[in-house]
Amino acid sequence: MKELDQGAYEYLDAIDPRQWCKAYFHELPKCDLLLNNSCEVFNKYILDAREMPIVTCLKKIKDQLMTRFYSKNLESEEMCRQICPKIRKKLDKNINMSNNCTALPAGQHIFHVMGMVGEYDVNIQKEECSCRAWQLS
Repeated sequence: MKELDQGAYEYLDAIDPRQWCKAYFHELPKCDLLLNNSCEVFNKYILDAREMPIVTCLKKIKDQLMTRFYSKNLESEEMCRQICPKIRKKLDKNINMSNNCTALPAGQHIFHVMGMVGEYDVNIQKEECSCRAWQLS
């Protein structure tokens, strides 16, 4: 390699061979494909846009994704309607009660929620509320 391209030789010589030389690769992974299904799906999804100039391509992808997000949101709303009536009623009640609440950020994953019946601290990550309703239900 040194004889073919001095620059390439110097570049690779500065990098640990375990990062680029197959002789040092671990044998545990048994798949030689560098693609995953998500990439394949996305590439097929933007197939028409890929042939366009860059700005038009990005606009096309944005439009496609916005449309997809909207339709997926409608699908998820429809799935929520299929919840049994008792649970649906409880969810609707909580949604209506939340209209009277204000949430202020109070730290990482923590919100101070003020409502008609009091003020509480909610930790989204730990799924905890100082009123203990979340933990108990």
